[in-house]
Amino acid sequence: MFNSYNNKTLLDVKILAQHPFHVLTNSKLPIFIASLAGLLAVSFVSKLHSIDFTLAHDYNLVSVYLLEPFFSAKNLNYLSINTVIFVILGFLTTAMLSWSYNLISESTSKGHHTLRVQLALKFGMLLFLVSEAMLFFPFFWAFFHGSLAPSVTIGAIWPPVGIDNVEILNPFMLPLLNTVVLLCSGVAIIGAHRAIITGHKTMILNTLYTAISLGILFSLLQFLEYGLTKFTINDGLYGSVFFMLTGLHGFHVIVGTTLLIISYFRTADSNFSTSHHIGFETAAWYWHFVDVVWLGVFIFIYIWGI
Repeated sequence: MFNSYNNKTLLDVKILAQHPFHVLTNSKLPIFIASLAGLLAVSFVSKLHSIDFTLAHDYNLVSVYLLEPFFSAKNLNYLSINTVIFVILGFLTTAMLSWSYNLISESTSKGHHTLRVQLALKFGMLLFLVSEAMLFFPFFWAFFHGSLAPSVTIGAIWPPVGIDNVEILNPFMLPLLNTVVLLCSGVAIIGAHRAIITGHKTMILNTLYTAISLGILFSLLQFLEYGLTKFTINDGLYGSVFFMLTGLHGFHVIVGTTLLIISYFRTADSNFSTSHHIGFETAAWYWHFVDVVWLGVFIFIYIWGI
């Protein structure tokens, strides 16, 4: 049993709690992370549309005042959008790691995550997954609309004009392998959840290691799949929907793999117990959501789209 010491720690800190609620302290991290995420989105869209940031000082004097401490207005011609994206990513990653450390300390050493707080966190994660489903829904709708009622603009056929059946990937080759890999990782997560309930630390670490390895393998296989495709995101409705759905799902796989890695190290550090493992449970929910979305992508994009 791996949770004897951790349970004792949780019981000790619960004595200090005067009520079952968690009163949050003032923090600049939420607004800071939200601002960085917005800047990252704007920068990425600007890169996709090839917006010339070298002329920023000609259109917006505010940018000059903001960048003056770091760059001279005369040297803005040397400011690359790629540099901006990587700098924002660095700050965003640092802020998120700091916030994650605060959450872990609130859960363990400070004892703020009572049963009522854990229930609220579960409902919050559930609502987040519903919002994620709504994010994927428009792309599935666009695919159905294009395939069931192809308009004249795409040649009134599906796949659209310009994409031959030869160019479409065989769904029973690499896509099927990707599906099996991701489903196996979901089975490993179920095993890890059962192990954490029974308190077998070694089994938790082994199953989490398996799930993480399969998640990384999935990302590598999808990267290989993109190299084998003979159409691009610019090839009409089919290409845009294909790469948006698979790319958005691939991003979720990377996020889910990161959450599983965090859960692995937290398990190794005995941060979880048999009755208090909300961090692992929410990560497992997220991973199962990723599995379900990929099943939809495999069925509709690969098989239906032939």
